[in-house]
Order: sequence, then C-alpha cells, then structure tokens
Amino acid sequence: MEFTGERVVPDKTPHEIYREHIDRYIFAADFVRNKDILDVACGTGYGVEHLAKLGTKITIGADISIESVLYANEKFGSKEGKSFVCADGISLPFADETFDIVISFETLEHIRQYNRFLIECRRVLREDGLFICSTPNKRIFSPNEAKPPNSFHVKEFWSEEFYNLLQQYYMDITLYGQCDVTLADNQVEREYGVHNFIDNEQISPAYIIAVANNKSCA
Repeated sequence: MEFTGERVVPDKTPHEIYREHIDRYIFAADFVRNKDILDVACGTGYGVEHLAKLGTKITIGADISIESVLYANEKFGSKEGKSFVCADGISLPFADETFDIVISFETLEHIRQYNRFLIECRRVLREDGLFICSTPNKRIFSPNEAKPPNSFHVKEFWSEEFYNLLQQYYMDITLYGQCDVTLADNQVEREYGVHNFIDNEQISPAYIIAVANNKSCA
C-alpha cells in the first residue's frame, strides 16, 4: 500500500508524520486497559495494534476503505479480541452501547455529515464511556480560507467551534493540544506528545484532542 498523504502507512509515511499520529494513540493508551475499544477510521490499523498490545478486552478497527482494512488484516492480523472491519463512520454496524471507548483521530475534518458521525459514535458508547478524537486546528492550517487547502479535508474547525460541536453530544469535555505553534513566526514545536491545551495570542496547537464523557445531555 502506497503513502498518498491521506492515511499513515507504516514504514512508508515520513517519520515526523507517523510520530504525530502514533503519539495520539500513546495518549489514548492511558484509558484503554481492560476496555472494549472501537477505533473509527482506523486506517491501516497501526493504532489498533498498539492499543491491543496494552491489555484491552476487545479492540476493533473500522475503516471505510476496503484497501486499508485488507492491509490491516494482512499486516497485523485478526485474533481473538482484535479485528478489522470495513464500515462507514456515519452508519456503524454495531449495536447501541457496545463499547467503553470510541477513538477517532483526524477523521471529523474528512466528513461532510460530521454531526451524523458524532451521533453514531455516541450511540455505540456505553454509559459513561469515552469518546477520544482529534482534529487539525483551523487557526493554524486555514485561518483565512473558506475551504481547507488540504484536498482530503472538507471542513476544519476552530478550537471553540470544535468544543461547542462536541457539547451538543457530551456534557464533560476536556481539550488537549499537540505540536504547539508559535504564532509570531509559525515555528512548530516538534514535541509530538499530547499535553494540556494552550491557545492564546502567542501559542496555539496544530492539533486539538478531545476526551468527552458519554454522560446524558438531557
């Protein structure tokens, strides 16, 4: 499978891009032990493989691309407690309240029906389950553009917009940041680890990560 810029392909994706992505899974690993996990838009499956090694109960990767799912099965394999399925994020083939944690990194910006996607992720979460997701920060990537310059992206979000969107579905949301950018000179801090959210006149994160608790909004 070739690296086109849309999905991470182990051993073919440039190292700094791979680090950005795998460090999100390293962050998520703190939440997953002995849990049932769904990774929506899992791509080539490297994140599912990382999480499954840490003692999850069930780890399922779902992706709309059959090529990615076939690659994931070939490279990482399916075994008891770990599997890959071809599925659309706006119509997940799982029953209500199936998972303790739903993960979806760098997905929201690719989907036109992003509200429907968020509804589906919440539907398959158990009570008090966690939704862990990330998205690129519009303030960094396209602050003056109506359409994202990245051809794979449909919509990019400001941090406040991202938070307010998640508030429609979750009561308890914590934001984190990754790859902070010094706004005066657009210098990127190549510390890939996820950290406390900082967004002010001097610094803003290139990527916004949210951990949202599936408590009722009613």
